[in-house]
Amino acid sequence: MRAQRSEEKYINEIFKLDDEELLSVKAELEAHKLGFMSISGHEARLLQFLIRGFCVRKIVEVGTLFGYSALAMAKVLPEDGRLITIEKNPQNFAIAQKFFDSSSVAERIDARCGGGEEILAEIEKEGPFDMVFIDANKSGYITYLNWAEKNVRPGGLIVGDNTFLFGAMWGQSDDREAGPKQIQVMREFNQRLADPSKYNSIIIPTSEGMTIAQLPISGQSCRQEPIAVESGDL
Repeated sequence: MRAQRSEEKYINEIFKLDDEELLSVKAELEAHKLGFMSISGHEARLLQFLIRGFCVRKIVEVGTLFGYSALAMAKVLPEDGRLITIEKNPQNFAIAQKFFDSSSVAERIDARCGGGEEILAEIEKEGPFDMVFIDANKSGYITYLNWAEKNVRPGGLIVGDNTFLFGAMWGQSDDREAGPKQIQVMREFNQRLADPSKYNSIIIPTSEGMTIAQLPISGQSCRQEPIAVESGDL
């Protein structure tokens, strides 16, 4: 399980997801001892908040695992919304597909099995997309970011999970040690998304970090000039 601070436990109590379909996925993850690899309930609520708040209709997810995050996101898409989720591991894909097929939002989910780079190249013609959620192999985050920058619409979202890299971003990795390449890639990923001239962005301090960045609207910079206020307006 992911280590949770007291405040995270409280947030999960208040903003937990009691949906039976999502709880079934969580139970399957725990049965396979993979619960630590999935986002938590309140992180799923955060993704749902972004989808609703930014009028997201078309999502690409890189890294399906058993389908918890994909299912949570699909549940708040509009009826004509669509989520393409990519999973490299055939065993994980088969389990996720089982949950998708039996879900109430099966028609909104397009699950694809294969390498991230290959499938991303295949779906470029289906864009632009409103949001890309990256939660896959950490050494591939720059590759996925490069793709997202070209295929997410102006004003759309790029979201990356595990962006603290288990504490490696400040030199305090836990027992899941990150390699030098993963550390270099994640530092570049966060630094690029932190550029205020290119993105409206922030890292949400979940247990493992979630970086959220909005691309600028065409013709507009993300850097805003201060607004002059006359004393009489106060």
